[in-house]
Amino acid sequence: MNWSKIEQLLTSLRLTLGLFCSIALYSAVGTFQTRDDGRFELYFQTPLFRFLIVLLAINMLFCTIKTIRRNLQDRNRHFATLAHAATSSWQISVPVDGIAAGLRRQGYLVQEEGDRLLAQRHLAGRWGSTIVHLSCLLIMAGALSSSLGFVGTIHLYNGDKTATYFDWSSQSDRPMGFEFRLDNFEPVYYPIELQFVALDPVSGQELATLTTREGESVQLPGGFSAKVLRYYFFEEDLVLNLYRGGQDLGIYHALGGKRSAESNPPLPMLLKPLAYRDPLVKQLRSEVSILKGGEVVRRGVITINAPLVYDGIAFYQTVYNRDKFGFWSAGFQLGRDPGEPLVWFGCITIVLGLVLAFFRPYQALGIVGQTLIPLAGFSGGSGETALKRLQADFTLETAVSRR
Repeated sequence: MNWSKIEQLLTSLRLTLGLFCSIALYSAVGTFQTRDDGRFELYFQTPLFRFLIVLLAINMLFCTIKTIRRNLQDRNRHFATLAHAATSSWQISVPVDGIAAGLRRQGYLVQEEGDRLLAQRHLAGRWGSTIVHLSCLLIMAGALSSSLGFVGTIHLYNGDKTATYFDWSSQSDRPMGFEFRLDNFEPVYYPIELQFVALDPVSGQELATLTTREGESVQLPGGFSAKVLRYYFFEEDLVLNLYRGGQDLGIYHALGGKRSAESNPPLPMLLKPLAYRDPLVKQLRSEVSILKGGEVVRRGVITINAPLVYDGIAFYQTVYNRDKFGFWSAGFQLGRDPGEPLVWFGCITIVLGLVLAFFRPYQALGIVGQTLIPLAGFSGGSGETALKRLQADFTLETAVSRR
């Protein structure tokens, strides 16, 4: 089998359709197949599925090379077509120079070879499909190269650090090359709606019950007011900023039960939290540090959808927990994906290629003597309409007649 037959096989439409059908069938089976460990993605990392993707990439690569070669040979191929063109459906009864000038005004690039003229427009659009092909190859290369990276997990209590992570592929602890420390974690809640009560410190009689929420201010008996700064519902600690007559009296901790804070400013009443609405988590926030040789080289904050990236490794916030002693811990997923830049770049360029292909369609016309010959971009009824519109737009007087 010679090279031309191999190339013909690798660029055949039958091979492309066969690969697409095989990948679709394999993916359909994987979608509905259950796994004991619940990790469906492992099905699509099998050697057979990757082999099909590689075959499709080879098929697309050779098709792309073929289209690039075709685009580069457009000029010679069009002039060769014009050399053997004897008749056309369109006749122009004005000098060739007048036709060429009219085409240039319409944005065509006009080239001359002997007694033949070649007019081309939207040359960038000619490369639209090629850019789409190359973009798909980039995305596929990025997806396949992701196997060169890793994915792991870390779980730490506030203040703890580690130099290793648990690798999912090897099911073992692996070194990171630096230390990762969780300085502080706490969930961020939407403003909590709550009630607290003002009591007479001697008799315990209720003076007022106030309904408010975090961030709001309320009026207290005796001309006092308070702004609700924070409610720590686990600790039953309501933090208030007290005022009287515009004067800031300081921070007051209204504690649940029989507890009281010694640092509270003097107040002719006792404030106690009474009830609150179940809080809703707004965000998870972790303050972390990266250390090398015991020295901090990077500090950052990790939230949902806002990872910390260091040395090519991305740290994502995942789970959290509060143990029975009240200590917070947080879990992180970390990984390095060398193919991610290729995938993102391919996604951007594929959009560019589609825009060029659909909104800047390539058109080519040939002129031999007084004959106008459509070469590309004028097929079908819409192409004939475009030709008529093109003739009508000539500013020089032309006469177009239909044979």
